[in-house]
Amino acid sequence: MSRILFHAVSVLMVLAGLVACYSIFNAGNPNNILRPIFPDPAYDVYVALGSSVLVFVLGFVVFYIRDMEGFKNLIEMNAGRIRELRRKGYSDEAIADSILAAMGASSGGYRYRMTRKKLIVYLAQFR
Repeated sequence: MSRILFHAVSVLMVLAGLVACYSIFNAGNPNNILRPIFPDPAYDVYVALGSSVLVFVLGFVVFYIRDMEGFKNLIEMNAGRIRELRRKGYSDEAIADSILAAMGASSGGYRYRMTRKKLIVYLAQFR
């Protein structure tokens, strides 16, 4: 499902990007292909602005989907080890620290703490 969503959002982002580029470079042009839809040239700026904002928002959605998919793959690759550590009584926090240490992530810093928090959330969902 997330793969289909990823491709759909990517296609929407490309289409909105094309509309944004066209609108920016043809704003006010009397021969603009958007003229039948928006007869007033003043709307060209709004179309360019709206489509640019849409590309910006869809970029965040694509980033979120790729980030989510990466953590799920990481947990699936380590499923056996995670189950083994849970049987031994380790908490999700300790398991996350173990995975990050195995990856060679240096403990400390903003990036490490954010990655650890995200990993703990995905570990909580893993059964």
